[in-house]
Amino acid sequence: MNELTRSLEQYALVSLEKQEKLSRLLGDHLVELDFDMGLLRFSGEMEFSFHVLGTESDNTLTWLWAWADEQDEAPEELLQSALQMKEWGAARGIEECTLASVDLDKADGHALSLLASEVCAASCYYRDAYDGGALFLLLFGKEIDRQPSFDAAGLVRRFSQLMLLPNLNHRNALLAYLRKKLLPFMEHGSIITAELESGEDIRAEFDPSGRLLLINGKTLSLV
Repeated sequence: MNELTRSLEQYALVSLEKQEKLSRLLGDHLVELDFDMGLLRFSGEMEFSFHVLGTESDNTLTWLWAWADEQDEAPEELLQSALQMKEWGAARGIEECTLASVDLDKADGHALSLLASEVCAASCYYRDAYDGGALFLLLFGKEIDRQPSFDAAGLVRRFSQLMLLPNLNHRNALLAYLRKKLLPFMEHGSIITAELESGEDIRAEFDPSGRLLLINGKTLSLV
């Protein structure tokens, strides 16, 4: 297992909970990016400060970190998180965080943003699609942070997204989330049972390699 995968196991489900919190706030929405103010506005009703992480290209099928993008006119203060990820990756030997550009089949914007969301203590990340690619931002806002933690339905929904990340040990990812959130849990061989902050119980069963088989008696389809 490489260090990128190990770090995703530690952080991905915690960061996916942040994505669930953002989704609670957003319905259908329009987006306005204000680089001068460093604000992302949703339909003129909510606004959050942001940092620019990087971009995905549909043409070259690569990720480009914001600190390496010579065409990006973002002020230097909006690159703080991207630079923090470069330093963090260098300390751990994660070249996907230190190379200017990375093939998407090695690490895409979603995986790197899930890492950055927790490493940089962001509220969540946001993908702003455009013709030919997408811009990935970290958002910071107390209104997002105040949203409830996972209920059972939310955890199951986001676990389907977690399963899209390659080579991940799902059992390790769930245990990392439960420990981070200080939630009570028990391990019984291949089964983990836990109580969420919502008061709901979850029961997850895994195969010997740590892949999820069942959660609350159901198999999950990839989304």
